[in-house]
Order: sequence, then structure tokens, then C-alpha cells
Amino acid sequence: MWRSTCIKRIRMKCPFAILVASTVLLAPYERAVAFQDSSFVNVNSRYRIELISIQNTAQAISRSLQRELDRLIGRPFRSETLDEVERRIRAEFPGFAIKRKVLKGEKQDQIKVFFLLERARKMVDFNVPRLAFHSSQQFSFAANADFNIAKSSLSFGLVTDNDEKVERYSGIRAAAVSPLLGKHVRLALLGESYRSQWQGASTDFYRARTNFEPTVVIDLAPGLEFRAGFSFNNLEYQVPAARDLAAHAVISTLRYTKQHQLGLTGTQTLEAGYSLRAAASFLHSDFDYRRHLAETRLTFASSNSEKHPVTLSLSSMIGTIEGNAPVLDRFTLGNTRTLRGYNRYDLAPLGADRVIHFSADGRYHFVRAVYDTGTLWNVGRPRVLRHSAGIGFVVSGITAMIAIPLRSGPVEPIFLVGMNF
Repeated sequence: MWRSTCIKRIRMKCPFAILVASTVLLAPYERAVAFQDSSFVNVNSRYRIELISIQNTAQAISRSLQRELDRLIGRPFRSETLDEVERRIRAEFPGFAIKRKVLKGEKQDQIKVFFLLERARKMVDFNVPRLAFHSSQQFSFAANADFNIAKSSLSFGLVTDNDEKVERYSGIRAAAVSPLLGKHVRLALLGESYRSQWQGASTDFYRARTNFEPTVVIDLAPGLEFRAGFSFNNLEYQVPAARDLAAHAVISTLRYTKQHQLGLTGTQTLEAGYSLRAAASFLHSDFDYRRHLAETRLTFASSNSEKHPVTLSLSSMIGTIEGNAPVLDRFTLGNTRTLRGYNRYDLAPLGADRVIHFSADGRYHFVRAVYDTGTLWNVGRPRVLRHSAGIGFVVSGITAMIAIPLRSGPVEPIFLVGMNF
């Protein structure tokens, strides 16, 4: 009697037990299927991207790729979107291994996405870091071939530049970077050989120069880099009877870069740097001078509209030279980056030993506008503050712009076209 009663109770409870066990075992399976079946809502979409960046690359990221990353900030996290970004990164950085890392953000339901780039053991890369046309100063062009073996890199380039310095210099350059003490201390070597062309005539002008720069690069902290070394410049002058001169100097540079998040859709990037070049008697330099230069850049980027990104960049520069410096190291204004709308030869054909400059550069979608103001002078000479403005269009990273000087009297527009300015 007792046995039959127990058997009946077990039979009555079995269906319920089977139902509970099935629910417990199948629930995880059903949840797993929900992430894969497109008919279900992806629960990951509730997370929003707080920060997305590319790390572990010494190469500059193109502006178009950076704008694409900025547009994703504040948007829902979707794997297919990151897959498309990864394909874009692979196209821009061939020869790199890419690893994706997703971390929890500072705020709830936000994440950080990092693309880690690691060089292949061997790679050859060809690039054009400089391409510009100034209607008063003609073309400037540079092309490099980069070779990467293990953790070291070599670079060989051809240059013809009539924009950066008082001279037009044309020739070859080679650079090498290799780890010295771990990954945070590196040894860099730079060699250059150029022929020089000038507008006008002066005994200060030379016809050729060579330069060799050994430096040590130290990563002091995230975003903070210190560089120190020597610069051995040899100047061959135009006058046959004149002897060649040496402009050997001790050089050092301190640079800082930091990016901050502004809400869900904006970023703020601060770049600051200070450089010192001082001629040293123990290096047997024929010049005695010290050149100080401080630069800052503050960039705001917003991606409220996916099709119409907005950026604003504010930059400043102040420099001074103490002593007698060669034309090579004197300051200039009036090119594709400073006082756009002026010809540098009209401002200081031999360069100057004092400079102050400020620039505001804004872009909305494909329209770009700039405003520049600055002055350069020599000690004992009057200072004249000048202004210029320009407007143009940006298509696939190429800028075409018309710039004019803001002054009374006749105005001659300057036409600028190129990239990386």
C-alpha cells in the first residue's frame, strides 16, 4: 500500500520535473541563438561607443579615416560597423596585423574600442607625405619608401620643397629608427643632402647643404615624448672663394599629445611642443646662436551629423633666435600653413629672428575656411601685424583654396592646392 502510493506521487511529479529541467537546460541555448539570429534584437546595441582609436603606429592617420572614427563616437555598438572600419584601416595600413580590443567605458552602457596595429616582420611602403602648390612659390613634393624589419624601420625619400624655409631645397633624405632600451627608448638617425635655390642674391645664401642628426627618443609618459641629440649641418656657399661653414648644434624637443572625450559625439585633441637648437663651441660650429620655438594646437571634432562632420583647429607659434643664425634656421611666414594669402619673399626674403603666429582652421563637411594672423621681425626693426583669410573645398583629402591678405590697397589672391596643410 505504501509502495504503490509513493509510485503514484513520483509519476505525478515526473512531468513537472522534466519541464523544469528542460527549461533550465534550454534557456541558455535559446539566449545564445538570440545573439546569432538576425530576427532577434541585438542586445549589444544598447551599448554606445565612448572612444574609438588606433594605437601602436608611428605613421600619421589620414584625416578622412580620423573623421570616420570620430563619427562613430556616441553611436550604438555594432559588430558589422566595426568590421567595416577594420577593412578601412587595413586598406590604409597595408602590412600591419590588426587586433580589435573592446573595453568597458567610463560611464554605464558605454564601451571603448581600440584597434591595435603591429607591423609585419618585413614590409615596404611607399607614401607621399607632402604635396602642395602655392601660386607664388610653385610646387613642393616629397615621396618616401619605408622599410620595416623586425622592430626597426628605414626610410628613403626624395624632396623638393619651396614652402618650409627661405630656400627651395631639393635632394634626398634617409632616416632609421631602432629600439635602444626597450620599446620606450629609441635611437633615430637622419641624413640629408640638398641643393639650394634662392630668390635674389646675398652672401648669406649657400648652394648646397648636408645634415646628419643622431637623436635619442624617449617616451616619458603616455602622449609625452622627449628627443635629444645633435645636428651636424655643413653649408657649401655660392661664392667659390668663400670657405664652407658648419652649423653644428645640440637639439632637443619635447612634445605632448592628449585627446579628451567631449560628451558622446565630440573629441578635443591638444598638441604642444617646444624645441631648442643651440650651437655648441665644442662641436666647432661657425655660428653662435640659440633658437627657441614653441607650438600648440587645439582641435575640436564633432560628429553630431554623420554626413556633415565639424572640426575646428586653433594653433599658435612663437619663436625667437638669440645670436647669429644661418638662413637655414631663420623663421618665415607666408606659405601653405602660415599667413596664407602672402608670399614669404615679400615679408622676409632672408628670414627673421622673431615670429608670432596664430591660425584658426574650420571645416564643415567639404567646406574649409581659415584665418591667419602673425608677424615676424628682426631685433631693432619695426613689427607689422598682418592678417589673411581663405576659403576652399576638401575632396578625398585634397584641399583647394583661395587665400587673400586682409589689408588696404591692392590685393592679389593666392591659390593653394594639395594635402597635409
